[in-house]
Amino acid sequence: MTSTAKVSVAIGRAELAWAKTLARLEGKSLSAVVTESLAERRRLAALAEVVAWMAEAQPPLTDDELRATHRELAAKRNRTKSARGPSKKSRTSTPRRRG
Repeated sequence: MTSTAKVSVAIGRAELAWAKTLARLEGKSLSAVVTESLAERRRLAALAEVVAWMAEAQPPLTDDELRATHRELAAKRNRTKSARGPSKKSRTSTPRRRG
């Protein structure tokens, strides 16, 4: 269960009116609307960190790293397929050529 704390905050009248309207329309409490808004802000901050990390201009994968990654993904796909059992082939399917 999530622990809560009762606090007093001051917000603009327009924001308060909007938040109360949103709470009413969604059948939620004002506290729930505020809590969800803060959670969304936290999520956006985490995404901003990921974007900043990605923008650090990391060098691309080498050809060897890329090949190793493809082998690893193919191995995982094969393990997943074998765990599900034999696949059913369509009567109208034709073998695909790989190029």
